[in-house]
Amino acid sequence: MPSSRRLFLKKTGTLAAGALLAGVSAKALAIEHTQYFAAGDFAASYARLFAGQTVIDSDLLEMGLPDIAEDGAVVPITISSDLDDVERLYLFADKNPTPLVAEFELTPLVSTYLTARIKLAESCNVILIARRGDQLLRRSRWVKVVHGGCGVG
Repeated sequence: MPSSRRLFLKKTGTLAAGALLAGVSAKALAIEHTQYFAAGDFAASYARLFAGQTVIDSDLLEMGLPDIAEDGAVVPITISSDLDDVERLYLFADKNPTPLVAEFELTPLVSTYLTARIKLAESCNVILIARRGDQLLRRSRWVKVVHGGCGVG
């Protein structure tokens, strides 16, 4: 049956092309994230993500952090907002060896609320950037760290 063989070859070719594209895009995404989470200084990391874009300071983002963290290895953080359509959150610690601490991708189906534990190398500003469409919103807080959590300080 030639038509059945053609159909088989056509579907197999489509699946192979899809698998190849998925593998390539996953690898490209991994390389991109490796660059974002690379060690370096804060200014370079920040510029890599937001160069040329306007970032607005906002009180519409809530960031719960202790004023003084006894142990920088486990600093609790709570992030919340009543804003709709927050697509992505970036969390920086400006004096960490790896300044980009975390990146979260959100869907419109969930509200912006998350808790985590982060590591802080030393006393620093913790900076939250929220991407909402073309808009970038920023909130930052100073945290005094008594004992550093990144093997330095």
